[in-house]
Amino acid sequence: MSERRGAVKRAPDRSRKARSKAALEPRKQPRQRRSSQMVDRILGAALTLTRENGAAGPTTLAIARRAGLSVGSVYQYYPNKQAIMLDLARNWLAVFPTVIAARAEGATTAERFRQDLHAYLEEIARHYLDNANLMPVLEAIALDPGLKHIVVDYDDKNIALYAAWLRKVNPALPLEDATRLGHVMMEVGHMALTIAVRKNRRTFALIQNDLETMWLALLVPHLDLPDT
Repeated sequence: MSERRGAVKRAPDRSRKARSKAALEPRKQPRQRRSSQMVDRILGAALTLTRENGAAGPTTLAIARRAGLSVGSVYQYYPNKQAIMLDLARNWLAVFPTVIAARAEGATTAERFRQDLHAYLEEIARHYLDNANLMPVLEAIALDPGLKHIVVDYDDKNIALYAAWLRKVNPALPLEDATRLGHVMMEVGHMALTIAVRKNRRTFALIQNDLETMWLALLVPHLDLPDT
């Protein structure tokens, strides 16, 4: 009897975990153009409200109104606001692999690398600045055992792309070293820009310049870049 009661007690716990995970996933993936447009409207409205009022501000009703949709239409795609915010965070994370890969395509000389690194930092700094109110959402994802893998997967992808970028500039750089440097670039970059978005614009610009200085100080010895 005690074993049976124990089994009964544990079952709801597993059920709650399953429901919790399902509650953060989109209800259906957009397979048709109209559905994709609906999702874009929902996410666009949520992002606008988040930029205006912070991540805790927008309700599902407010998102629906800003998107020009009924709440029922929003619920066809997302079970709650948290699922919408999670998708916004995924979209935020998905920008980085594309941007890193695009910059790495042209980095074949030391001078070109410096230019591309500066342009890359300008681009991602704007991405942080434009989405500053999403930072609490990303921090919550990173701390959630059930969602942390989303951040980790993108981190691993970004580190590999950083490493490939560095080895394109210096093919003699061992992969192990390039991976380690890429890891440091990612971690220091994220920490610096996360701090920067909480400051005023002048301080943000100074921290961005500091970050570029730190990255170059780290990379110059490994890439045989002229120390200018």
